[in-house]
Amino acid sequence: MLILEKPYVSEKLLQIAHQKHYPVLRNAMSEYLQSQGYSLDLCSDEDFVGKYQQIHRLYSMSENGLGWIKKYLDDKDLNDKITLLKDKAAFRRICQKMYPDFYFKEVDLEDLFKIDTQTIPFPIVLKPAVGFLSVGVYVVHDDGQWQSAMEDIRNKFAEASAQFPDFVVGSNKYLIEKYIHGEEYAVDAYFDNEGQPVILNIYHHRFASESDTSDRLYCSNKALYDQYEQPFTDFLIQVNQVVGLQNFPMHIEFRLSEGKPIPIEINPLRFAGFCLNELQTHISGIHPVEAFFENIRISKDEMWKGRETDTFSFMVLERPAQAAKTAIFDKEKFMRSFSGVLELREVKNADVGVAATAFVRTTEEHKHELDTLLRFDMMDFMR
Repeated sequence: MLILEKPYVSEKLLQIAHQKHYPVLRNAMSEYLQSQGYSLDLCSDEDFVGKYQQIHRLYSMSENGLGWIKKYLDDKDLNDKITLLKDKAAFRRICQKMYPDFYFKEVDLEDLFKIDTQTIPFPIVLKPAVGFLSVGVYVVHDDGQWQSAMEDIRNKFAEASAQFPDFVVGSNKYLIEKYIHGEEYAVDAYFDNEGQPVILNIYHHRFASESDTSDRLYCSNKALYDQYEQPFTDFLIQVNQVVGLQNFPMHIEFRLSEGKPIPIEINPLRFAGFCLNELQTHISGIHPVEAFFENIRISKDEMWKGRETDTFSFMVLERPAQAAKTAIFDKEKFMRSFSGVLELREVKNADVGVAATAFVRTTEEHKHELDTLLRFDMMDFMR
């Protein structure tokens, strides 16, 4: 069962929903998509609730859909678990026994500006207690950077968070937590009807520098699965001993510190946003949402057969802040500039702040291009 919502729904997911006749909630977004020629099995609020009570397997394309669940779905257990996982401070408390020395503190927004920085164990990460797409996230190393973050929150975050409802980007509370030195990884997984975790995607979230918090580049390859599939599975097993999830999809972000995966956050009832999860579709041909609904476990050996040394990447190509609203992303130039571009999806809504997303397959021969993909200036591709 699907809840389709803003800001973005992929054509691949719409094709799967049509082919498999997945029930889709009738709302403004799904009606708009139907009007654009996509055939969907739309259900009223009442019918959707009735089908959920039979199926108990739900996927929300965007976190904007969580508001409908809270309002209409009389399932206290599900809503409590969504709230628990969505609230970063609550999630930190869940993990406290697993990571007893990890520093974090929840602060009301009005108190954030009064904090004595002498009490802050820099470096830290400052972020909304409820957040999405790196909105309002700051890596802070000293008092000067803290003051800059405070000024930015005063001037910019209210405007940025206005694009999303409060339950997606909550602006009233902030989380201050220890900065985790180490590489960042992300996982798409679901818990089956017996509460066992099934990993569908593992990504290496690459950054241009230590202060970079962008979502520019995510990479996946066989070596990544060989090294981290079991540690991430072990983590999910431990978390579910506390939370007790069944028939539940999620996206998890980690940093590795001294070889140990430390979770950054869990996003409930969805996989990676902006179609990052569909990187798996380019690798194995299986859509992650289909895998969740059909109880499919994707074999690592089959997934990487014939692709053992290749890297598959997903890119979020942000619109440069200095680009005019009328500026257009030069799709053809981008395709010419890099080898192995599998698919390029333009994002027409300039208010989202993203010009396009891209899927790229990089062979060993061209692996130097990954650094270029991470660091190039998007203004070079605007016209």
